[in-house]
Amino acid sequence: MSIGRSQHVVNLGVEGISASTPYVLIDLSDTDNFPHGSAEVGEIHLLGLVIDGEDKSDGAFDIWFGVVLENDATDGSVQWVHVHHAETVENPTDSTGHIHEVVDFTLGGQNPEGINCKVVDGALVHFAGNQSQSNNVNWQNDENRASPVGTTTKVGVGDLVVWVEEVAGTGTLDISITGIYETA
Repeated sequence: MSIGRSQHVVNLGVEGISASTPYVLIDLSDTDNFPHGSAEVGEIHLLGLVIDGEDKSDGAFDIWFGVVLENDATDGSVQWVHVHHAETVENPTDSTGHIHEVVDFTLGGQNPEGINCKVVDGALVHFAGNQSQSNNVNWQNDENRASPVGTTTKVGVGDLVVWVEEVAGTGTLDISITGIYETA
């Protein structure tokens, strides 16, 4: 944990996901409904994630976590910072796969800011990666998305978002995602 900052926690729980779907995990600009409140809100520092769930009926899903780099009323772009692959194992007596992953982006305190999600001029300042989703309607800024605080969250630059992508099969996914973060 960084000195002088407080940690915040959000949880997104969704059941019966049967198609690729976008979500907002942390809305940087929403200081009324998200736990960072009136704290400084220039950037998110993602400290950790806990992902739990069940993948049912031999389905396969990727759960992508990323930061919105730019968007407007037409589309937006996201830089992915983490992905979890969830797939049930074909079993004649049980077609449910169980998900559990704990990610500590602080590396046990050695990297106290975790993933610094500061966006400047359409790019992350402190992160580089080769996986993204560009110019996609999932991230346009005039559409409501489900989030930990309801179903009317609009996506904005600097928000931490989740893309649950159905990769194969006809299964459904129940997930609980807990995000631990600070704002600066």
